[in-house]
Amino acid sequence: MSSDEKNSIDQPDDREVAADEQLGETHSLAAASGDTAPIAPSNRPVQDWVGKTLGKYQITGVLGQGGMGTVLRAHDPTLERDVAIKILAEHLAANPTALARFQSEAKAAGKLSHAHVAAIHEIGQDGACHYLVMELLTGGSVAAEIQSHGASTPLQATRTMIDACQGIAAAHAAGLIHRDIKPANLVRAADGAVKLTDFGLAKLSAANSGLQLTQTGTVIGTPYFMSPEQCQSHDVDARTDIYALGATYYCLLTGRQPYDESDSVVQVMYAHCNKDIPDPREVDASIPAACAAIVQRAMAKAPDDRYPSAEVMLRDLQTVTATLSGATPIDLPSLSGTTRPAIAPTAPQAWPRWLVGGLAGLLLLLVIGFSLRSFFSSSPPLTPQGEPIKVGVLQALSGTMSTSGNSVVDATLLAIEEINQAGGLLGRPVQAVVADGRSNTETFAQEAQRLIVDEQVSTVFGCWTSASRKTVRPIFERHDHLLVYPVQYEGMELSPNIVYMGAAPNQQIIPALSWATEQLHKRRFFLVGSDYVFPRTSGQVIKDQLQNTEAEIVGEQYVPLGSAHFESVVEAILEAKPDMILNTLNGDSNVAFFRELRKAGVQRDAIPCLSFSIGEQELRSLNIADIEGDYAASTYFQSLDTEANRAFVARFKAKHPHRVISDPMQDAYVGVHLWAQAVRETQSTDPKQIRRAMRGQRITAPEGDIRIDPETQHCFKTPRVGQIRGDGQFQIVWSADQPLAPEPYPASRTAADWKAFLHDLYVGWGNQWMSRATD
Repeated sequence: MSSDEKNSIDQPDDREVAADEQLGETHSLAAASGDTAPIAPSNRPVQDWVGKTLGKYQITGVLGQGGMGTVLRAHDPTLERDVAIKILAEHLAANPTALARFQSEAKAAGKLSHAHVAAIHEIGQDGACHYLVMELLTGGSVAAEIQSHGASTPLQATRTMIDACQGIAAAHAAGLIHRDIKPANLVRAADGAVKLTDFGLAKLSAANSGLQLTQTGTVIGTPYFMSPEQCQSHDVDARTDIYALGATYYCLLTGRQPYDESDSVVQVMYAHCNKDIPDPREVDASIPAACAAIVQRAMAKAPDDRYPSAEVMLRDLQTVTATLSGATPIDLPSLSGTTRPAIAPTAPQAWPRWLVGGLAGLLLLLVIGFSLRSFFSSSPPLTPQGEPIKVGVLQALSGTMSTSGNSVVDATLLAIEEINQAGGLLGRPVQAVVADGRSNTETFAQEAQRLIVDEQVSTVFGCWTSASRKTVRPIFERHDHLLVYPVQYEGMELSPNIVYMGAAPNQQIIPALSWATEQLHKRRFFLVGSDYVFPRTSGQVIKDQLQNTEAEIVGEQYVPLGSAHFESVVEAILEAKPDMILNTLNGDSNVAFFRELRKAGVQRDAIPCLSFSIGEQELRSLNIADIEGDYAASTYFQSLDTEANRAFVARFKAKHPHRVISDPMQDAYVGVHLWAQAVRETQSTDPKQIRRAMRGQRITAPEGDIRIDPETQHCFKTPRVGQIRGDGQFQIVWSADQPLAPEPYPASRTAADWKAFLHDLYVGWGNQWMSRATD
């Protein structure tokens, strides 16, 4: 074997071992991404497909050909999208085992719907032609990246493995074991995200049944990434995929396959079973020990010594990412199950004792320095140089939402100031371009366009109401840009161009409602809100949650955003006799509502109010006597008694001594710092790269631990309920035990049903996201 062949990442031919007619070589979705395999003899010249149709699909090109068949590029005229179509070679279609394995890929991957698993759209047959219709991925395989550019940086390698771990965790949750994880089966989407592909060798776990394509004793997989139990034809479980993930991580870190010193497949398989676990630092001594420790544990010979699940391995990878991006100091013992370095540091020769002692002292100083440096740092101001990194800050600085908007701008600018005081980003200062949305959706759209096109900002931090966010969303998607949105909202939205810092319904509305019914024993609720998308949709979520319970909605009223007239609303409340009001009013309307409520003699002891859009800043616009004793649902209160929050409040008060801090203000502040971590990680100001790097970012925030869910781009949040005190702060009366994962689409309806509901609202309001009715 030539040296070029030995350094290849994923060779076909004898390096693929599978059942029957060497069917293990499956390049399906790797080829679909443009990472083509060598063209092999086929039953039909591949170019004969171009210009033809297959079922409803119009064939537009040839992507490649692997051992299982041809992969074509095609257009779906019904859904107006491009797809990849994998066609099984005719001689294999006649082989029942080959056909079954081909169909199993669709059945296996078709069970999964995940951001890091390539989608199978359809399985079909046209005469004797069997085919799969697949998601078209255009970014190329990770194997091709390694072949072209060599080893990844430790940070790049770790981020790639985070995506892979998330995809395989989803497969394992569905009862599927992939059995062929390798760089060639990790393919990038257009936005750079890695997707797991090629489930042609997948099998159902022991807990499931119905997919058995191989006989006992058959070796299946790719030897360079194959677990010892696979090499020995033993039964496998999910931990065999953990081993392959470790081998793939080694390959990314070093640019080499594990045990690639042998020309023989048999010797490679022997090495997996008997040789020492490879240490990537023997190839590159600069690779961090934490990365080597993950490889060591994932590639343990005995399955019981490996990570017990992909989720546990994922947490360690995320810890390493935070370390490598500079967000946290390096701390190897923080890896799961690790009390000391899993692999002893490479020491080619003994060092003099005086040098060891000196280096130890220097290391101690560095660790102390890293430990003291965080985004809460009070380090002396540094002066960043170079052209500023421009970011947009888009809020309502005038109009009915100005009280809320101005407060969020203050928090956003404080975070930017702290970043600049610490030296900026990439050695450059961050410059805020502040724009006024004027509490008007059309103005928000105009300003978003101006910030992106004219100001050429890197990212926009902004919007408060869901009406403003939904109005600007198409602009950010059209320009493939990035909006960081800081406010709790109604959910029912996923956009690749928005990072959602605020709570989803399952993190605010639903848990607060459960608290009211279970802790306060409330049964009769009256809904009042502003007439736009957040209150209207929140009302539907609340109604759904109360179905099949003893509680009920006894009244529901919505008024135009900014309305000051609540006489008829209060009359309806008096007539309905609820035992709690659920308030989704926004902006200055709250002042008029509570004033009218108390004027009519509605007392909080008899009918308390639970608000979903009132925080400390909004309380300052109200007569505290009108609202003391009422409640608000949130994920952050200024009164939260944690060290991180006390430090944050002190810093904020030093800058704005007369301000108070609300949940959206804290979310806006934290969003800027998470964005800064992503910029440091990518060493780029490109919105697409920043957007990708923000997925999975985590930080210890004033409200507690926060991390961005990579699948939804929403944050893990801790629901809380506060009772309004006479000093304008909240007494926290209930808090969840831990942060909850975001669920943007409440489970009471399907995503399609929620989208249909939103569509009807939008059309009913004249293709707007708020009512145009006036008082």
